[in-house]
Amino acid sequence: MTKKTRRGLFIIAVIAFVAISFVLIMYARGYRWDFDKNKFLLAGAIYIEPIYPPDTEIYINNKSTDKLSASLIKNLLPLRKYQIKIAKAGYQDWTKNFEITPGLVVEAKSVVLFPQDLKTSVIWPNAGLADFTVSPNQEIIAAKTIDQKMVINTISENNFAALTNINFPDKRKTLGLDFIKNGRSWSANSKELLFSRNIFLNGRIQKIWYVWRKEPNLLIQLNDLYEKEILLKNPSASPLPKKFEADKIVWLNNDAVISKIGKQLFQLDLKNKTITDLNLSDIVDFDVTENRIIALKNPDILLSLDSSVQNVAALGQAKFVPKNILISPDASTAAYFNKNSAGIIWLKDSLEQPPRQNGDQEIIFENKNIASPYWHNSNKYLMFIFDDKLNVIELDTRGQENIHIWPEAISEIDYLANDSKLFLLENGALKSVDGKF
Repeated sequence: MTKKTRRGLFIIAVIAFVAISFVLIMYARGYRWDFDKNKFLLAGAIYIEPIYPPDTEIYINNKSTDKLSASLIKNLLPLRKYQIKIAKAGYQDWTKNFEITPGLVVEAKSVVLFPQDLKTSVIWPNAGLADFTVSPNQEIIAAKTIDQKMVINTISENNFAALTNINFPDKRKTLGLDFIKNGRSWSANSKELLFSRNIFLNGRIQKIWYVWRKEPNLLIQLNDLYEKEILLKNPSASPLPKKFEADKIVWLNNDAVISKIGKQLFQLDLKNKTITDLNLSDIVDFDVTENRIIALKNPDILLSLDSSVQNVAALGQAKFVPKNILISPDASTAAYFNKNSAGIIWLKDSLEQPPRQNGDQEIIFENKNIASPYWHNSNKYLMFIFDDKLNVIELDTRGQENIHIWPEAISEIDYLANDSKLFLLENGALKSVDGKF
């Protein structure tokens, strides 16, 4: 081998070493070669965190990643869209399309897969039920029949142990019975139930409020309690309504409730028989959680206040005129509704993708005649009845939102977020959905 040849081979070796070292350094720094663009690009990643059910399969562009549950999918070429699918037998797929940004991780957390079929167990055979509510401990069901009668069942292992018919002492015809759904009718300890009854009195239809206590089996009329005891005990308070014509009442704790009388909010301590004026007017609706009240002020202002009324803050103007509001289980967001639209407002800053700031809002859907809205316990989905069918809609609108619809004809639902337990009325029969939902 000549000296010239050896020199040439040395130069080639040096060039190869430099080239390989450069490639290795680029790969070590997270760059990948894009053969379409013929250049190095900083790779990105996708982090997926399913929370239910366990042992899901994750696919990228319909190819299995051999990954289960929470997974970081690395080394993805940027400026391209990737389809991520999470699947498990017996469940509906979760699918999204993400575009990768150089050097960044795209996150999708709190992913829930919902069952393909609503497998149910009959709790109460067809008894002509029109509505119902389940206690937080799942031991008691209060229901109204289609002929406006009130019945309460105590349940043990899905078998009725006792049946209580609520008989109203005034013997007036009951024109309507209503529960405050979303767990708001029951005290946290499951010992007391709030509900309302419409009767014809003094030439007009009036709403009468009751508290039913499990132990002892006792029915308390709040209208009488207010007018005969609470008003008399608080003579020096600011001018109070003479009549307890409340539109809505929600438990604040096991002893106190927040009530909307006319367009004002009041806190009633049922144990001590005291009342506190929360000094808010023109209120359309409200919700309570974690000693925090979110109120809709006419026509469309969202307010936040603590139950001690030491701090009242305006959250902003809703994107449409809502009629109802519902706080998420973790109190991070609230959904507001009217007959056919739903919006979300964030009550806290969130660094979770997509990031949100306190007061941010987004319209979730429009032109849907919705009924019985509920939050899912993941705080990432809304449930409601539309066209007599159960609908679940994902709030993360990135890369296509996942919407789930089941074919069963359902008239009412109740959902216990703490236990991820769904109950439904189908053809007058009360059923529970098997497993977590």
